[in-house]
Amino acid sequence: MAKALIKLAFKHIIDSKSQTEFERNVFNDTYAEFLMQSQIYNKEKNCNSFEQMIANNPKANSLHYKIGFAIGLYVKSLNNIIPNLKDSFGIANISFDKFQFHIISSDFTNKEAHKVAIIYRTDITTLFDIIGENLVLANGDCSSTHEDFNATFILKMQPDLSVFNWADVVNSELSVVSAGKMHQ
Repeated sequence: MAKALIKLAFKHIIDSKSQTEFERNVFNDTYAEFLMQSQIYNKEKNCNSFEQMIANNPKANSLHYKIGFAIGLYVKSLNNIIPNLKDSFGIANISFDKFQFHIISSDFTNKEAHKVAIIYRTDITTLFDIIGENLVLANGDCSSTHEDFNATFILKMQPDLSVFNWADVVNSELSVVSAGKMHQ
């Protein structure tokens, strides 16, 4: 029986040490875009880092959004599957429906200091149980199905994984049955 409907968020950090082709492309293209887009917010060239630029001009926070457009095609190539997030079988099959780009840090004089994150957000998943650090989940809203079996998977809670939406499932049929048994 379903306990809750949840949405998950997973933060994929990308920096100079990233290994995959996807990560290297995101790293290189977002750094190049950062250098180009940030010129508007650092006209006097008195800032070396992203953090200094924001302190000097808070409008530079818009770079998170603006630079995110540079990775749209790379993210599309993932076919809505979150990289680096695997179920208990080690299969990367957790899908996302939205993503958000975030600059963690960057420096105009040192490309190695460039560090970004892509935050992937899932659509609704049904939470059936929590066993230790493991979530027993199913894709979609299974709260109103009357199936004997649902296609589930197990996902371990881990760093950079978070539940960002939660809705308790109220099963009125169960409440009625439980109440009936109590009166017998």
